[in-house]
Amino acid sequence: MSIWGIGILNGLRITMKNMLRGPITVKYPHEKIELPERARWAVQLKLDEDGAHKCTACMACERACPDHIIKIDVTTGEDRSKHIDRWGYELGACMMCGLCVESCSFDAVEMGHDYELATVNVEDLVTALLVDAPAAKPKRKAAAERPAAPAEPAAPAAPVEPAAPTEPADAKEVDGD
Repeated sequence: MSIWGIGILNGLRITMKNMLRGPITVKYPHEKIELPERARWAVQLKLDEDGAHKCTACMACERACPDHIIKIDVTTGEDRSKHIDRWGYELGACMMCGLCVESCSFDAVEMGHDYELATVNVEDLVTALLVDAPAAKPKRKAAAERPAAPAEPAAPAAPVEPAAPTEPADAKEVDGD
């Protein structure tokens, strides 16, 4: 059973609620909202406490990129040291999935928080984040970051003697038929 006018009153209630509510948008570019920590924008290289990049030129990020927009040119010296000739990134084709960050085991790549990435020049979307730099030496994670090692190895289990072969249950039923 419906009462005439309930729908109109409900519509007026929702209208009054929205009229009294504060603004939910900001006046961009005069006001900017603070993005959450998990927001993902353009890829950038992380720096250590000394200000040096952390990239070891392991190429894991390049292999993990589904769009193939990360191009790392590496030269290996006679002493097996790596030199990064160019760490290229194509911002215009990046879908900002974050797989490159997840694949980096040296914590050298991160997703930036700068969302003002528009440009009128297409060439600006292809950048070199690192040019002509020696690759960083791989550093092990701190002891606090590593997973705990098992306390003691488990005692070897007693040898198990093989059980006597048994006839499958289906075999007995087949014999009975």
